[in-house]
Parts: sequence; C-alpha cells; structure tokens
Amino acid sequence: MSSTVFLSMTKAIEYLGDASNAQRMLGTLESTLETEVPRIASAIETQNFTNLQKIWHQLKGFAPVFCHDHMVAEITQTETLCKRIQLPDEQAAALKASTQLLKHLQEMLSEVKAQQAS
Repeated sequence: MSSTVFLSMTKAIEYLGDASNAQRMLGTLESTLETEVPRIASAIETQNFTNLQKIWHQLKGFAPVFCHDHMVAEITQTETLCKRIQLPDEQAAALKASTQLLKHLQEMLSEVKAQQAS
C-alpha cells in the first residue's frame, strides 16, 4: 500500500477484518466525502456553525476506521470549536479550523480515489 497522509487502509483492514471489506467500505467513504465536501464549503462560507458541528460529528463516526490518528484528533477538535462560537475569537478559530479540515478532507478524498484506482 502506498503512503498516505490522511487515509489509513491498515487501520481500516484491522477494524473491518480484511482487505476486501475495507475496499468495499472505501466506496462509501468516497461517496460521503464527495457529498460532504461541498456542504462543508457552503457552511464555512455562510458561517453556519450548527451545520459544521453536525457534519464534523457525523464524520467523526468513520474517522477511527479510515483515518490516521492525527486526522481523528483534528475532526474532534474542530467539532468542539464549532460548538463554542459565542465570541468573535471563537468564531474565527472555528472557521480557521474548519477551513483547514476541509482542505485535509479534500486531500483525503484524493487519497481515497487513488486507493480505489489501484
């Protein structure tokens, strides 16, 4: 398996039991990311922290299966930031973290597509 920054097929295989199950579930991850990436971008643009928090919470469900530990931590931290957005500094921190995480999810989607093609 090639080296990836965000996607961990090793973790997926360990979690799901074998490579064929992991490969099948990868398609679900791909379609989820393809759907959620535009929704995240829109929520960031409109500063809709409620939607962002909901999306991060949902993505936290697959993260332990398919993501390296640093990505799991980033999703969890960003979700927490989006829950606490009363002050301008908190809004700025949540937007910055969400924007960075969106970039990482886009990169992860590229890694998933590359894995699917191999």
